[in-house]
Amino acid sequence: MLPTRITMSIAIAALVAGGAVMPATAQSASASTSASMSVSALAEDANCRTTTGTQEFYPGESASETYDSTFHNSVAVPQGLYDGGFIPQGLAYWNNWDGTTEDVLLISAYHSSSDGASAIWGIALSGPRRGQSLGHMLIPNTHAGGIVVTGGHVYVSGEGSVKYWSTATVHAELAGSNTNNVIQPKGTQDIAGKGSFLGLGGGEGTTLWTGDFSETSHESMWQYSTSSSGALTYTGKKRWVPSKTQGMAVVGDKYIFSTSYGRDNRSNVWVRPTSYETDITDGTAFCMRAPSMMEGLAYGNSDGNEHVWALYESGAEPYVSDPTTLNKIKNIHWAGGAELAGLYGLGD
Repeated sequence: MLPTRITMSIAIAALVAGGAVMPATAQSASASTSASMSVSALAEDANCRTTTGTQEFYPGESASETYDSTFHNSVAVPQGLYDGGFIPQGLAYWNNWDGTTEDVLLISAYHSSSDGASAIWGIALSGPRRGQSLGHMLIPNTHAGGIVVTGGHVYVSGEGSVKYWSTATVHAELAGSNTNNVIQPKGTQDIAGKGSFLGLGGGEGTTLWTGDFSETSHESMWQYSTSSSGALTYTGKKRWVPSKTQGMAVVGDKYIFSTSYGRDNRSNVWVRPTSYETDITDGTAFCMRAPSMMEGLAYGNSDGNEHVWALYESGAEPYVSDPTTLNKIKNIHWAGGAELAGLYGLGD
């Protein structure tokens, strides 16, 4: 749930946290972008659509009528993920992953133990195996805040870096016997910011966005292009993101952001034109309330239908056993891509 309007002093702090300070790897390439962000950071949108509905497809009370009429149930998060002590974080779409028109969703997850291996989990999204778990590929310990499939590689972010594996490696592990061997990445690369989330860049070419989470201030995301080797190159594009951003997707000319923090707070879904370089305000974004603990987003065209999928971590322990968790969701949700992007311009 978003707080009431932030005072100007906090907004100025958001300028520093969200756009003025930047790692050396991106400073010179983004001088013009940083200048465009030097305007005063304005308050969060305090008027997200909150009128509740009568939903019946997720546990707990309705988050908002708009969410309930826009999103729907999709496949379930694999029970093995929960049973294995993993906490889901990032979500990625993989079209025709095995050459048989079967599409899958990948989930990046960290382990509830402090030193356990993290993992990439797979779920069949289309075809006769729809909803079936593909099991997991164990990866080195990381928060695994975001995951993206692009340019022949699978990228997972966390702790200020991105690890990547070839799609061939990930396919072989998920299609195979799911051993408990930790699969080392093909490469690891430092990135701007913390790598709290990842999202596909949208448009032509193979690009991705990586950005930062903050509970209290607007932050930034940076765009990178990929290469055949998997290495990333900063494109010079840097944009604002709302506070509490957990995931993002690009749908046409719109950014979609998921924001959340705390099991007893609602999440929000934001829609904002990709053309805007200034900070996020009431007039430059649409916002609706969503169920608690929304995490990663993914966008893709499965079976001819453009969808945005949303992942929740509230189905995992310790949240699912906590009576204060508002919505204990074990299914991925989906919305029509055009419908969701088209909400921009409507009143909050």
